[in-house]
Amino acid sequence: MLNRELLGPSLFLALFTLYAIVAWQIPLLPFEEFETVTSATLPKVYAAFGIIVCLLSIGATLLKPTAAVDEDNVLEKSHVLRTTGLLILMVIYSAALEPIGFLISTSAFLLVGFFVMGERRKAILLLASIPVTVVFWFLMTQVLGIYLVSGDLWS
Repeated sequence: MLNRELLGPSLFLALFTLYAIVAWQIPLLPFEEFETVTSATLPKVYAAFGIIVCLLSIGATLLKPTAAVDEDNVLEKSHVLRTTGLLILMVIYSAALEPIGFLISTSAFLLVGFFVMGERRKAILLLASIPVTVVFWFLMTQVLGIYLVSGDLWS
């Protein structure tokens, strides 16, 4: 019974377990030895909370009475391909960010990402990617003063 309700929490359980292992290896600074809250406190809390939520989700899925097979919860090949496509798109986005800049690469990432997810209307694709990117860029660079790479394309 490999479905989305079991696969997601299982993957997150593995990630939170690895995160917990790393969180317990965070070295304390000399002045933090006798402090109640240190630089390792919040990562440990996040890891413990994530593991508990994942275990509860897995337990609820396993204890739920099984009715007829729900076609929406079956892991289909098209869903796996769509997810793989998005992961590849994220790698391409991270590689393209430096050469072509934040605005163009993020707009293209969102446009292609929405297309991969099944949106085919051109107006929705353009209005959901370009204005969001420009507003986010404006807020980050002009309002908050955070540097976002402009790319080598312009220099």
